[in-house]
Amino acid sequence: MMKKLYIWLVCLGVLCLAACDSGSKEEAPASSAKTEQAQPAPAAEGSAPAAEASASADTGNAPQEQGPPPTKEQIDEADALVAFYNTAASTLANPYFTQADVMMGNVRYYLHEWMLPPRPDGSDGKPLAARLAAPQGMFSEDEVRAMEQWVEDMRQSLDSMRADYRLLERYVKDQSIRDDGVKGKALAASIEKSYERFSAARSGYMGTVEARASSVEEVLLYGHPLKRQILDARRVFGLFSRTAGLLMSQKPDREALEQVMAKLDASLADAGRPPFPASPDVERAYREFLKQAAGFKEALARGLDEGFYNPVREELNNAAVGSRQAYNLFVREANPE
Repeated sequence: MMKKLYIWLVCLGVLCLAACDSGSKEEAPASSAKTEQAQPAPAAEGSAPAAEASASADTGNAPQEQGPPPTKEQIDEADALVAFYNTAASTLANPYFTQADVMMGNVRYYLHEWMLPPRPDGSDGKPLAARLAAPQGMFSEDEVRAMEQWVEDMRQSLDSMRADYRLLERYVKDQSIRDDGVKGKALAASIEKSYERFSAARSGYMGTVEARASSVEEVLLYGHPLKRQILDARRVFGLFSRTAGLLMSQKPDREALEQVMAKLDASLADAGRPPFPASPDVERAYREFLKQAAGFKEALARGLDEGFYNPVREELNNAAVGSRQAYNLFVREANPE
């Protein structure tokens, strides 16, 4: 029987679909702001063990590990870290937090088209904030203090964004104001400033949690026959997140996106090479993930050729969601009840 697949289900948010400058002269479509979704904090593009695992997995069903196997206590601690990572990632994907991305996308659309979509529904964030509290003993005291501050920064930033957005809605509806958009631009700038604070807090929080979760990969994947494939998949999802981060900019960095595509191409090629020491059903599920991820790469190439307008962003979005679903199916297939 295959060793249990210790790997967290990927909690990857869909890409930002806000109207922005794609680098082309074509105008952004009017529907773009309405379709924007959330983007969680970017994940790391990979981890150091990934390169080592690439060579070791080819020599047999289990990689040649260095050092003794982890103890039960180490495995239990690693499992708890991964469980908290999943909780944090799913919590930050809740509409309460993702409304920040929606509002920012709507504001960018307003500055482009001078029309403002409705403010997203709000909710009570206190229960969600409680889920982000660090478990006792899992992080250092300094990390806990920083995480608590980041959660508070996110809450305050959301409150500020909603207050300014409400004022912007009133401004847009007031036909008696004739100021060439001066106040509207000022409110948009204030919302963007709050959003930058929110994004920095979200990235800081998830960066800390992910760094701790990544640190236990070697424990959870010790001796696992699919270690290389799992770490390659992690690297692929990291590149998805990197793409999402780059596309948040009004003017996406073309050179950086080209570098992402080159890394994605290399990662997919490495992930797909044999051997695949598992049952045909498990391999089939993993290759479906690779197929979905290849669709993301194709959409990225299209965006670089044609510009990152809404149809291309939707294609990226669909490929990212499809990849996440396919990978989670692979995890379940490898971990039958």
